[in-house]
Amino acid sequence: MGSTKFKLLVCLFILGGSTIAQATCLRSVSEIKANGIKASWQETTENDGKPLTIVFTDGANGLVYSASKAGKPWLTGRVSICRSGNATTITLKNTKATGNVPVLARMGLPSTQSASIVNNQIKLTGGGWGGTFVGG
Repeated sequence: MGSTKFKLLVCLFILGGSTIAQATCLRSVSEIKANGIKASWQETTENDGKPLTIVFTDGANGLVYSASKAGKPWLTGRVSICRSGNATTITLKNTKATGNVPVLARMGLPSTQSASIVNNQIKLTGGGWGGTFVGG
């Protein structure tokens, strides 16, 4: 009897495993665009009339991002964009702020932020900084 339950459990595990979506991470700007994801994002929640613009580019060791405000560089770092089923998650990592970022904003800036892309929007939050961005 115990052997039958074990075999049934193994069969369920095998069958269930095939339905679990595995994350696939995109490795280049061409892959991003081929999957219908924008490589440029503009902030819609700024309160100073100068939206932050985030741009993804190909780096030497994978995707990187840069963010600028009013034409001045603000942030740089690595980015990963992963898909699992219908969900797409973006993670900004190793974020570094330039001297153009006000000191208080730099102090609250997290080095890593993740958010889902939903309806062509990214809502970044955390560490006292955040914003909503639309693909452009």
